[in-house]
Amino acid sequence: MTTVGRNDPCPCGSGKRYKYCCGGPGREGVAAVRADPIVEAQRLMQSALAAQESRRLDEAERLYRDALALWPDAADALHMLGVIRYERHDYDEARSLILRALDLTEWRYPAYRHNLGLVVARANRKGYGAALDARQKEYRAWQAARAAVAPATAPRVAVVIPAYNHERFVATALESVFAQTYRDMEIVVVDDGSRDATADVARRTLARSPFPHRMIVRENRGAAATINEGVALCSAPFVSILNSDDAYAPDRIARMVREIAAKGYAWGFTAVEFIDAAGAVIDTLRDARAYTLSCAIAAIPFDRSIGFALLAANVAVSTGNIFCSRALWESLGGVRDLRYNHDWDFALRALWREEPVFVRDSLYRYRLHEGNTITESSTKPRQEANAVLGDYLATASESDVAPNPFAPSVGAWGAELAVAVLEGGLGGGLELPVLRRLVRLADEWEGRAAAASGT
Repeated sequence: MTTVGRNDPCPCGSGKRYKYCCGGPGREGVAAVRADPIVEAQRLMQSALAAQESRRLDEAERLYRDALALWPDAADALHMLGVIRYERHDYDEARSLILRALDLTEWRYPAYRHNLGLVVARANRKGYGAALDARQKEYRAWQAARAAVAPATAPRVAVVIPAYNHERFVATALESVFAQTYRDMEIVVVDDGSRDATADVARRTLARSPFPHRMIVRENRGAAATINEGVALCSAPFVSILNSDDAYAPDRIARMVREIAAKGYAWGFTAVEFIDAAGAVIDTLRDARAYTLSCAIAAIPFDRSIGFALLAANVAVSTGNIFCSRALWESLGGVRDLRYNHDWDFALRALWREEPVFVRDSLYRYRLHEGNTITESSTKPRQEANAVLGDYLATASESDVAPNPFAPSVGAWGAELAVAVLEGGLGGGLELPVLRRLVRLADEWEGRAAAASGT
């Protein structure tokens, strides 16, 4: 413990002499606490954080370094100083500082892991831009050739509607199918043990169906089991899911057949229009969830590939927005039994097999209302999403080549996989072995690039 003289500056940082501050009458105990190195380091860190939040970065950096001089193993100080060095483009020191903070805390904190990912991605952005440009040109050329294929077939499409407690919406969903401009269709409705009048409304509405149809009513088994059962009951070579609270634009199926099925491709999805409980179009600037999803969808054409956009977020939005060949569906075993993310999980597993088609028009009407499953919890959907992403990356970060030659993977894109994930801020929720593998991949690429350039 350091001894403070009565005429020395007070350790509390007030600028006053010790005898006029913490060393005054009745405050000698405060002085003893202030003189403890770790307590003093904690005080400096609090001041540093306040300066950092006010964007006084010079002051914040000085205070963090002062704190570390007193307490070298202060993980928070190491991490936050690393963040400042990252903002100042000193990626080497930022990486060193955050790595030390992670090692001291056994890599427990998602925020540390998230920021390490940002640092590693930015540090390794240099050195392989030419390789990325070449790969993207190859991908764009492949897309152009695919778009030029003349439509060859017009197969039957099965619309599968899993229905549960949507008595207010199910008639609208069915009527949007009846209104399709494409007419070679069949409809399968499976009521998943609804506790309201959904089954009765669906049955009455189906009586007006212009298409062959089938309806099953049984006990509740969950969304995944219901979707899979519906697909198993139909016979068409292509399947289009429709959630019972959503709706199709009139030309949706015709467009999906023309852009996907008739050109020999396996699956795809469209942009999305968001509607409210009354069916009115939502102003995305006034709804946080619709805004976030709309921005992600709008960015798809500017990403490395459609697959990379899908890796960064569930830009398909819903199982109901997926149009898929029966062959691909069966090869994947349908959707898996997940509460919140069976749609994204299916899309990522399909991506590994086949690059999707993205139709830019908003042909799926996704309803946001108080009963959406995703609103049940503020944390569980994200935890499940992290596990879904981790499953994909556990495979993609190995060197194996995917059946889809453009799937985001080491085999197809090299270190760009690591950069995309880490730069996108996705590292915080990954399992530690996957995160370490991605960091190592980026570092190995940087080493090769540096050796090749002689730097």
